[in-house]
Amino acid sequence: STQALYSHFTGVRRAPQLSPARDGVQLPYPPEDAAVHHIFDGGWVWLLHFNNGITSSGVAATTPLVEEINIAEGHAAWMRLLARIPALADQFSSVKPVLGFTHLPQLSFRSGRVAGERWALLPSAAGFVDPLLSTGFPLTLLGISRLAAAIDDHWGRRTLAEQLHEYASQTHDELDATARLIAALYANMNHFAAFRAISLLYFAAASYAETARRLDKPHLAESFLLHRDPRFGPASRALLDRARHGIAPHESADFVHEVLRAIEPFDVAGLCSQRSLPWYPVEAADLQQAAWKLSASHEEIARMLERSGFYPALTR
Repeated sequence: STQALYSHFTGVRRAPQLSPARDGVQLPYPPEDAAVHHIFDGGWVWLLHFNNGITSSGVAATTPLVEEINIAEGHAAWMRLLARIPALADQFSSVKPVLGFTHLPQLSFRSGRVAGERWALLPSAAGFVDPLLSTGFPLTLLGISRLAAAIDDHWGRRTLAEQLHEYASQTHDELDATARLIAALYANMNHFAAFRAISLLYFAAASYAETARRLDKPHLAESFLLHRDPRFGPASRALLDRARHGIAPHESADFVHEVLRAIEPFDVAGLCSQRSLPWYPVEAADLQQAAWKLSASHEEIARMLERSGFYPALTR
């Protein structure tokens, strides 16, 4: 149950604590050249710096924060929010809105019916949970892929109706899987160690699935968040159900350990490596070392990286 308030601004300052080099770690680009999320108890703020000097920013907030800042008041509510977060207040101290504020009184929705005779909704029209992890993109791409396959293989046949029914079932199931993940993250926005661990469930599943598809092995990751995988699905769901009401501080170490144990067989991005800072570099060595998890050879991984432009980028 979340609401949103957002607008576009000019004059948003870069955050000094997000410099390209920090604590001896050299980052490949300034973090604010990508999406930045500011997480706090009760919601989160996004910052999207466009290349024309405009920044899109807004807040997704749960009911207590909505009521505290009176979110429906637009600009006045935004100023009350900034007053709660000094780092953001400094970034927005000299801004000018270039659009009016938009208030969404309900972010999440689910359509009552996803498909019928000779029609189907894309996942983006079937339902939405939250923009926190941009899950709408992969959900919709999966939906397009499935509908294209159904049309290609079953058009003009009675089996098309069965395929559309299965598509609707998959779409509903994946919205539920997404909702479990987002709910667990919201429940732990005041507990960074738990929030970070929960996010690794998403990044492990996403990086594994994307790599499998780039290797032309989509059968290894047929469901979003691997929720239908017989190993990852039950383990992930149990952890998310456990986290839904918040992980207590004294349970943190055990919870993080259980998350790492669940993702290890699917970790192709070095997410299980112990590091003091939460930076995860993109390194070919991680994929090569995890090739066996994808039933792939080192040569297959090398060819995939070459096709994707990874190696030429290194040489440049």
